[in-house]
Amino acid sequence: MRGRIMRRSASFNVAHAVDDQGPGTGAQSIQRALSLLGLVGIIGSEKPNGALLGEIVAISGRPKASVHRMLNALITMGYVERCEDGGYRLGVQSQILGQLAQKSAEPALEESESSLLRLAELTQDTAFLTLRTGSYSICARREDGFGPIFNNALAVGDRHPLGIGAGSLAIMTQFTDAEVDACFDANARILAERYPEVSVPDLKDIIRRGRHDGFVHNPGLFAQGSWAIGVPVRITGRQPRAALSIASIEERMTGARVFELATLLQHEARQIAEAVTSLEGQP
Repeated sequence: MRGRIMRRSASFNVAHAVDDQGPGTGAQSIQRALSLLGLVGIIGSEKPNGALLGEIVAISGRPKASVHRMLNALITMGYVERCEDGGYRLGVQSQILGQLAQKSAEPALEESESSLLRLAELTQDTAFLTLRTGSYSICARREDGFGPIFNNALAVGDRHPLGIGAGSLAIMTQFTDAEVDACFDANARILAERYPEVSVPDLKDIIRRGRHDGFVHNPGLFAQGSWAIGVPVRITGRQPRAALSIASIEERMTGARVFELATLLQHEARQIAEAVTSLEGQP
């Protein structure tokens, strides 16, 4: 039996968007509706009967009546549909939107597929692509190896403030000190509320070491038992946006193996960067 070191990341982190637009604003309503849509997508993808209303209410922290009202609005628009057993899942309009998004998809997402497959096969651990969205990062792709450990601490669609996770920290190694400070300041409230065990000075130390070493090493700071190594994907002419990482347990993320994994990650990061640069340079 393969060990499951974590069931999921904390509270399905896609729900961790702070209502910072001010009460009663249209932007806040949109933010809440999209957060619910993301929850339905993530939970529904893991359950054949869809996401239950009680789950969505508990994770989002919103009043049941408000959640129910927003879900009904999303159903009316076709973005959500009700399953026969009473759960909720993404609707046809969401599927169409996903197909449309493919036409202008982030090239690093496309070009990372073979790299992640190779990393998962070579290491027998779990490999991830992390992408930056504003002051947050999102798990955009993952591939599982067939080793003894099944790391399920992070799933596609999980959303964290920048600085949470090896891939996210790797992206931040390309920031200036001022940009790092500004990012942590912007996320100060969400970090304090949702990640009270996280020390921002410790994260800054990891970022500084990562700049020197060329990779970051996360010693299980965010999910108990889940250690990880990450490297940035440096694409010429682009703002820092992507990173690769590998996660497992402490025993597989220490000693000489750290540098072996970092070398593999750096090689694949270069492959992705070169492929994206070549693709974007085409007429």
